[in-house]
Amino acid sequence: MLVVRDEKTGEISVVAGLSRDGTPKRAPAKAENTPDFLRFDRNSDLMDSFFRNFFRQCKEPSRFGFYRIAADQAENLLGVMKELLKDPEANKEILSAHKVDTSNYEKEAKQSEGQAKETASSDDASKTQANTEKENVSSEQTNEKENDMEQKPEQTATEQQAQTAPGVKQNLISGNDVNLQELGAKYGIDFNSMNEKDMKALLNYGKTGLVIVKPTFGGEQIEIQARLSFRKDDNDQLQLVPHFVRNEPKLDVAYKGYTFTPEDKKNLLQNGNLGKVVDFPDKNTGELRPHFISIDRLTNEIVDIPTNKVRIPDTIGKTPITKDDKRVLYSGIPLRKEIELANGRKFTPLLQVNVEQRGVEFVPGSTRQAQGQKQNGDKKQTADKQEQKAEGDAGGQKKQQDPNHWLNEDGTIRRLNTYFKKELTEQQKDDYVAGKTIEIKEVPNKNGSGTYTAYVKFDFDKMQPRSYRNNPDLKQAKEQIPTNENKVQVAVNEQGKTHEATKHTKDPLIPGQSAPKNEKQQKEQNAEEQKPKRKARSVKM
Repeated sequence: MLVVRDEKTGEISVVAGLSRDGTPKRAPAKAENTPDFLRFDRNSDLMDSFFRNFFRQCKEPSRFGFYRIAADQAENLLGVMKELLKDPEANKEILSAHKVDTSNYEKEAKQSEGQAKETASSDDASKTQANTEKENVSSEQTNEKENDMEQKPEQTATEQQAQTAPGVKQNLISGNDVNLQELGAKYGIDFNSMNEKDMKALLNYGKTGLVIVKPTFGGEQIEIQARLSFRKDDNDQLQLVPHFVRNEPKLDVAYKGYTFTPEDKKNLLQNGNLGKVVDFPDKNTGELRPHFISIDRLTNEIVDIPTNKVRIPDTIGKTPITKDDKRVLYSGIPLRKEIELANGRKFTPLLQVNVEQRGVEFVPGSTRQAQGQKQNGDKKQTADKQEQKAEGDAGGQKKQQDPNHWLNEDGTIRRLNTYFKKELTEQQKDDYVAGKTIEIKEVPNKNGSGTYTAYVKFDFDKMQPRSYRNNPDLKQAKEQIPTNENKVQVAVNEQGKTHEATKHTKDPLIPGQSAPKNEKQQKEQNAEEQKPKRKARSVKM
């Protein structure tokens, strides 16, 4: 999409089309106006057409400066662009990656204008000579020529404007290219009931969401879900392609001659992306070109796209994507990186190129680790289960198993109201959302022996909250060494060891206890100690 700055007034908006006078139609740079924004497909010449019309028709083209941003990142980038464009000179270096170089379009427009003037001058000379010979006839002929010369630029501009201004509402595929009524009858598709978003995607060589298709087989109509798209066949004819929902991706079958390895299958099932690029021959030239491979999460279809059709943005939110980051992402490898949104919130998702997105995505849930990372053993798994059980108070075990339960739709940490059945203060809620460690006092021990202080922090590796006995932000949290007065209690209650002075005491020990704490425990201890010990029986040989 194009962000435009009025250099006279400093007004910043987004291009929504082209007006009759050649000035860009503009919409306020706010997320709620997204449906009105003009979008340019990477594979079309719509942007070229827009700028040619702009410089041909606009009387004051130098008044406007244009900057491009990725449409799928508009919500995150608009706020950032508005701030940067308040002082474009000071932020020139950052904006250079987004600035649209319109010098060629301006030069082309001036050349066309110059040629038109030369042609007009030549015609004037011809008219003068013709008037000397045949005044009346030549007058009519020259008038016709003048009219042609005047009308031709207007007609061209009007035709091209019809392809851009009314918007962009004009799709890449028109009603003259396909017969939707005929296709609807053939496949059992009600195009009239299809929502505007799906129709726009379909008529611009994209995919719809899941729709109901009712094809007829053997005289019987079958209802099935599918995504729809248009593709051109070898004869350059448009064909409707239904992408039916599959139970699971066919990873055991070679895809375009490529056989998936066990590691490939693991990556595709975990992240939905292959994690590397694969060379496929170009259908026109036969030349091998690198491709990304992903799984369509709606249909389980395996899909691919050439790497040169994917653009990785220079920034996501406020976070710059470095050359090294791009090198990793263009190789298909997932990248875990802290992202700061326009509102200042930070989170650490897994970034990876996805075919359906035609760019970088936040891997859903972002709970998967990078390739090759393994669990730390059975002890860690047991500890994780215990933590999940304790953390169930914050939302239930069933929800805990859903990695998205702990995140908002934008990938930020979801706010907690309670934890361990204790109401959190507003400060605790704010600190937790910011990724800080919060302290919760008087949390009951599992065995009922008093309480302890818990420390809770969001774990960005597992993408869920995690509780600790010691503050994880402090160095001593790694060792968790109990104090001298509490060593006996920790050894008996938590490690299952025996303490001679209290080994016959039935109640759990309290902090600092190393002997019976009352008369009852003393009697229990004495009673067991006074019992006669059984003699070991000898074995006859």
